[in-house]
Amino acid sequence: MLDDVVRCAVDGALDLVRQGRMNPASIDWVVAHYSSHLFREQSHERAARGGLNIALDRWFTNLYTKGNIGAASIFVQLEELFYSGRLTPGERIFCLVPESGRFTFAYMMLKVVEGTPTTKVKLEIPRTEVPHLEPSKDPHAQRLIRELTGVWFEFGKQLHGVPIIQKLYSPEFTLEDYRRLLFNLRQQVIDGSRWIARAASNITAEFFPLRSAFIAHTQEEHRDYEMIERNYQAAGGNLEEIRAGRKNIGSEALSSYVLHRANRENPFDLVGAMFIVEGLGQRVARQWGERIQTHLGLSPDQVSFLIYHSASDVKHFERLDLAIAHGILSDALVDDIVRCAKITGRLYALQLEELDRC
Repeated sequence: MLDDVVRCAVDGALDLVRQGRMNPASIDWVVAHYSSHLFREQSHERAARGGLNIALDRWFTNLYTKGNIGAASIFVQLEELFYSGRLTPGERIFCLVPESGRFTFAYMMLKVVEGTPTTKVKLEIPRTEVPHLEPSKDPHAQRLIRELTGVWFEFGKQLHGVPIIQKLYSPEFTLEDYRRLLFNLRQQVIDGSRWIARAASNITAEFFPLRSAFIAHTQEEHRDYEMIERNYQAAGGNLEEIRAGRKNIGSEALSSYVLHRANRENPFDLVGAMFIVEGLGQRVARQWGERIQTHLGLSPDQVSFLIYHSASDVKHFERLDLAIAHGILSDALVDDIVRCAKITGRLYALQLEELDRC
């Protein structure tokens, strides 16, 4: 029946010509979805016989580079043609979309207008690698690592959708954007060691090795916000201004959530929060810092907070491995840790979203 698909699709287009709704002479491009090179030849030949004789090199396709991607095809084709540099204002693009399962067809006529870009500024946000956790033979730990990996991928997608992060990897990122990022991060970072210290104080005696690890973590990080202040000042910011700043809505929500969770006895679900926050330092901070330093031509003393965390948070992850290997895991705790990681990731992304609203 596939021969009938080609016949019906092309005859439908020729009907538009016969009805006076389309003038073949005004068409500059054809963008049609088809699943095989064979259908391209058949469609062009049948259309040409019916008077819709558009040169074959004006039948735009990406079948040979993208393959048959079904319902997505027309949108991907149009985007590639739009940014190909081959369009001229005033040109008309005839689009044909078949749906072979039901023998229904859609047709569109688009016009190229002034202001259409000839090239696309390619936005390349580096892939966010999953933070490393040591493999384990414990089934609970194995499930936890699997599920945290899924949480991390979802968190990475959320980060890449945040305007300030998209701007960071574009030519439009400015020194003022960097100062704004530091200003907002400082208000949340100053609470970072507080919730870890509070969690440590609520760990009971049988888990004192973990308590010691939490306290050591707090001791190392409790003055990190001062590094942000130095970077902010070195980048032209006013020290009194950043010290007088308030948390944005996302920072307020994130700090309130983790401090609330830390108030409970043995709040080990906060391993999920540590996975997100320390994972950012381990896998993302250096990317951001190096991008900002190169793009804005900054010195190391202006980006030291971001660069430092890529090294320090590797050590912090060793403490997460200790917690996971300590025998505390159960099905219920794994569920709680994963849930905490999801919530922390969403609130961290919200904190960055709010940079453009505060």
